[in-house]
Amino acid sequence: MRWLVALAFFIVTLCHAADPEVVPRPQVKPGDSWGYRRIDYNTGQQSGRIQFEVTFANEHVIQLVQRSPKNEEEIDVTMSAEWNQINSGNSGVFTPHSGMLKFPLRVGDFWTSSYDVKFPRQGDFEVKHDRKVRAVGWEEIEVPAGRFRALKVVSEGTFQRLDKGVSGTVTEVVWYVPQVRRFVKWTFENANARGRLQWWGFELLDYKLQ
Repeated sequence: MRWLVALAFFIVTLCHAADPEVVPRPQVKPGDSWGYRRIDYNTGQQSGRIQFEVTFANEHVIQLVQRSPKNEEEIDVTMSAEWNQINSGNSGVFTPHSGMLKFPLRVGDFWTSSYDVKFPRQGDFEVKHDRKVRAVGWEEIEVPAGRFRALKVVSEGTFQRLDKGVSGTVTEVVWYVPQVRRFVKWTFENANARGRLQWWGFELLDYKLQ
């Protein structure tokens, strides 16, 4: 029995020892693609597959096309080279960007992020976010695409609707996997004095890298 305990401890130690101390900015290439399912965690409902494919990438920006086979819609998406949202089509325009990731990335890293999000298709809809972000640590995570060793990054703070005066708290989490060059899971949750408003996210179905 003791040898089983020792073996399990050795395997865990070996896995942890293999975790990189520093995660560099991903070298994303045109043709890289990731398929995700969108889940509403409040209801457990899934809204089908969403595909992202890189059309252009350099040291400053990543351009993607977002496809939804369900409605055959294509949306152009702009991200920073660190995978921070700038212009996400129907999801809004971020100024300067979402500040979710900051490379090179190490466990224990901490930074702040402040940005505005406007939704041009929804009139004066504008939200201000103030966040504190930390790289929590490495952990095992399982998604439809498989089981991965991921670096968990948590962003917490407040939001304020500038057009309506509504405010509350927000928590955003990503599980970033270097060999995938992107997150394998992402969740978003916000709440106000009355309770939770939204809790949804993406989970990786498959990916293809050039």
